[in-house]
Amino acid sequence: MLKFYFLEPSPMLPIELGLTFFILGFILIFIGIILSIFSKVGAGEAKVEGGGVVLIGPIPIAFGTSGKWVVIALVLMLALMIVYIIFGRWLI
Repeated sequence: MLKFYFLEPSPMLPIELGLTFFILGFILIFIGIILSIFSKVGAGEAKVEGGGVVLIGPIPIAFGTSGKWVVIALVLMLALMIVYIIFGRWLI
């Protein structure tokens, strides 16, 4: 009789789950960058905007190409911090 091991539920350790999400996120970002480059080059327009947040201890340092992207980066950072505060106790 054939046994399909991938259909059986198996508990993943938090490290394995985190590594899986890290690799999946890296692959998705890479695919998004490649698709963005090809779509902009083919259309003849190449305007790139973005932003980010670096946390050094409790101090956030936000940067971006415009004020809109700085605000978006800060809002996403706050949302991720709230998610971590809510669900962080289950990850330890």
